[in-house]
Amino acid sequence: MDARVERVERELHLPTIRLETAFMLVVLLLVIHVLLPQVGDFRHSLKAIERADWAWMPLGLVTTAATFFFAAVALRAASGLPVAFAALVEAQLASSFANRLAPGSVGGLGVNERFLCRAGGLRNAEAAAALALNGLAGVIVHLSALVLVGIAASNDGGHAHLPHPRHWEVATGVAVVLAVAGIIWRVPRLQQRIVPGLKQAWQELAQVVRRPTQALLLFGGAIGITAAYTATFGICLVAFHVKISPAQAALVYLGGAVVSAASPTPGGLGAMEAALVAGLTHIGIHDGKAVASVLTFRLLTYWLPILPGYLALRRLRRVRLL
Repeated sequence: MDARVERVERELHLPTIRLETAFMLVVLLLVIHVLLPQVGDFRHSLKAIERADWAWMPLGLVTTAATFFFAAVALRAASGLPVAFAALVEAQLASSFANRLAPGSVGGLGVNERFLCRAGGLRNAEAAAALALNGLAGVIVHLSALVLVGIAASNDGGHAHLPHPRHWEVATGVAVVLAVAGIIWRVPRLQQRIVPGLKQAWQELAQVVRRPTQALLLFGGAIGITAAYTATFGICLVAFHVKISPAQAALVYLGGAVVSAASPTPGGLGAMEAALVAGLTHIGIHDGKAVASVLTFRLLTYWLPILPGYLALRRLRRVRLL
């Protein structure tokens, strides 16, 4: 498997996975699977798992799969290319696997850029512009949704008075530390890559809004991604009998996703889990339900897509679309 990963990195120009990176991932796994259950009391987490309604999980798989569908819709609109839709979906699976290898979504961006160049015939600069536009649309949708659900959730304060689990501050601390580390990690790249990319994306967006169909697909895809992830999180909460309003559930997820995006870890590993647990415990969810539902959510959205993503990446390489 190590040889395969090295070959993928070399062919797609992904960052090399060094010993320090592997060590960091191991530490984060320990944080997630050992430390976080202690936040909610390990015995209570086990009880929550035993009492869960697993009949909701097939629906969670469907909403997770929908994220790749909507990601393909958004990327097709951003690039303006008539690329086969099935190949676009497969590329999104492959990019999700690449994001497990590198922090800050660098791996996934590399896969999509290579795909647009190979499958769509774009130059590197054109592919980068399409990806910047796609990312900007996603940010606009996510932040807008965060504001809207924040307003809606402000009227749902029924859980705010409930006691918090023991040591819930640990989850908050982990999330904050990883988010700050991610921001610091990105500072040297702001002037060189991020700021110029945003300027270019704004220019592309101004042109797209003049084409209503393309704009509808671009923002519709971005809305679909956010809605599908939020729905998956809500399904996990329902499965573990967590009783909060839809607005509160959406606010916790959207806030956790912001922390995850800022984190320097691959796929927001560790930061997302800690932020979601902290968010749930802040509104009074305890007795292990918060930890159990968050870990199940990450199982659906982070761990299960790894194998399909790896197979998709291999197939796209075989047919020379990457």
